[in-house]
Amino acid sequence: MKSNIYLLFKLILFFIISFVLFYILEYGFAFGTSDKLLLPFLLSTITTIIFFKPPLKRYVLFLVSICLSLMVLTYFFNLLNFSNMVGSFGFSLLLVTISLYFPQIIKQGHIERF
Repeated sequence: MKSNIYLLFKLILFFIISFVLFYILEYGFAFGTSDKLLLPFLLSTITTIIFFKPPLKRYVLFLVSICLSLMVLTYFFNLLNFSNMVGSFGFSLLLVTISLYFPQIIKQGHIERF
């Protein structure tokens, strides 16, 4: 029981920290309308999920490929705002997923520690 509460506390704390970080990276310190909360919310939710459940990284990479393919298709149909939004989300997810692979790559010895 105590370990479940501790895990829930870590999960919520990680989500809040990643949400604030993604919001600052995306929009800076400009606090505006509530529609700006969607992208940081999605990124922090997916980051929290793959941080606590690492086997789901493969599915997130599949989601990245769908987002980037959808970006190209919507660009061809001249839906530039939607294309920009989906492409930004896909590329951000790609960077988050790759950065969460670094501990595994270092542990396997492919990259030397500093």
